[in-house]
Amino acid sequence: MHRSIIILIQQQMDTYSTIIGLGLFILFIGPILFVLYRQSAKDVRNKKALKDLAKEYNLNLDYTEISNSLVLGLDKKQHKLLVMEPFNAMQHQIIDLSQITKSSIIKRSVSFIHNDSRKNKVIQVSVELKAKSDLKQVTEILFYDEDGVENDDMETRLFTASRWNELIQANL
Repeated sequence: MHRSIIILIQQQMDTYSTIIGLGLFILFIGPILFVLYRQSAKDVRNKKALKDLAKEYNLNLDYTEISNSLVLGLDKKQHKLLVMEPFNAMQHQIIDLSQITKSSIIKRSVSFIHNDSRKNKVIQVSVELKAKSDLKQVTEILFYDEDGVENDDMETRLFTASRWNELIQANL
C-alpha cells in the first residue's frame, strides 16, 4: 500500500511536470508564432495589392519584391516598374522605364570617430532613376533607411537594391 502511494505521487508529479513544461513552451513559442502569423498576413495583403494594381494597369509582372516597406513589380515587355509603399497608405506609382536614361545606387552615409579613427556608417540606400527629360524630377526608390520602420540588415537591403538596379538597367 505504501509503495502504491509513492507510485501514484510520482505519476502525478510527472503529469504536473509535463503540464508545466508545455505551459512554458507555449509561453515562449507563442509570441514567435504570433509574429510569424502577422508577417505572413502582411505579405499576403501586399501580394494581393500588387496583383490588383498590376491587373488594373494591364501589367504582367515578371519580377516582384515584397517587403514591409516596399513592394516592387517589373513588367519587362512593357518596360514598366510598379512601386508601392505599404507604410504610406499603399501609395503607388508606375514608372515608364523607356523614359529613364540612367539608374544608379545611392548610399548616404555619416562619418563618425571611433577609437581615434574615422568611420562611415550607411544610413540610406536607394535606387535613383534619372528621366530623359530635364523637366521631370529624379525618382528615388528607397530600399533602406536607418530611421525607417523596417530595420532590416543594411547589407541585405543593399544587395536587393543592387539586384533591382541591374533589372532596371536591363530594361531601359
